[in-house]
Amino acid sequence: MHILSASSMLALCSIVLAKNHQFCACQSATDGSINIDATAQVRSLHSTEYLWGQAEGDYWVAHDKGPGPRFAGAFLEAAYGWIDGRAFYNLCRNFGGGDSTCFDCSKWHNVNTAIYCDVS
Repeated sequence: MHILSASSMLALCSIVLAKNHQFCACQSATDGSINIDATAQVRSLHSTEYLWGQAEGDYWVAHDKGPGPRFAGAFLEAAYGWIDGRAFYNLCRNFGGGDSTCFDCSKWHNVNTAIYCDVS
């Protein structure tokens, strides 16, 4: 029987719990607002990996439950494929973010500059 150390278990859990997402942004803190400065740093220094997920000046509207972001603001999307949630969190932390928030949205609509995620 093999015994795993606590650090090995945490590493294993991180791999299992990592999830891919369509859109992500850095936060000021856990359950805090979007940290646009940290998000912009991720975009600026990783411009081949991430694109803005909305037109300039547009923003995603927050949803308490259901589809869409939990926090309003500007989000990034992957240039190709999906965003690895764990990797994005680490980038946010490196650029002064306290946490990250991600979501998926298969269908949305705009009202002026506001973007609403629709129920699929």
